[in-house]
Amino acid sequence: MLVAPGLFFNLSYPRRSLTSSAPGGRLHVRWGSHILNAMKPGYFALLTIFLSCNAIRAGYEILKRSGRIDSHNKPLFWCIVLVMAGLWFSWFGMCPIDPLKIALPDVIRWIGFAIVIVGLVPAIGALIQLRGVEHIEHLVTTGLFARVRHPMYLGFILWIVGWAMFHSAAVSAAAGMVGIGNVLYWRSLEEKNLEKTYGDRYLEYRKQTWC
Repeated sequence: MLVAPGLFFNLSYPRRSLTSSAPGGRLHVRWGSHILNAMKPGYFALLTIFLSCNAIRAGYEILKRSGRIDSHNKPLFWCIVLVMAGLWFSWFGMCPIDPLKIALPDVIRWIGFAIVIVGLVPAIGALIQLRGVEHIEHLVTTGLFARVRHPMYLGFILWIVGWAMFHSAAVSAAAGMVGIGNVLYWRSLEEKNLEKTYGDRYLEYRKQTWC
């Protein structure tokens, strides 16, 4: 365990001293090498799956918007469904075994858990309301969409933030920033497509929503 002012860092894989004293008593830690040494193969595999799935989904969105792939292709659609399943499987599996734990107060950790639960409402609620995730042929402005334009994406972000908080997972939180950036990128692509499709009607709807 490494003790720093106000924080406790627990690198528990493997168990070894991670600090060294230099002349003058100054503490030097090579964070990058210690974190890599601490990573179990299982964690590294889940991290790789998480980042790879994010990259695949981003590539799919880019190719779809550019018209280079047919989004009506059912085998391709189910491949992306599997990619998203892999993304969330890896995310919820990697945080509990994160090699760099920050000892957050219990109240903060449980707030994180509450954020995950809250995130279920917009994510699953949007899926139920839309009755699908692709080829929605009309502009949805009621229910969850009355105030939030992309409730499913909001739920995804809450899952990432809350789960990393609950498990005090520092390395996973850094990887989660990639996931959040990806979600925001998907959102921007969808916004452009909706504006192109519905024009002023969508612009007016956007003014009435929070995000």
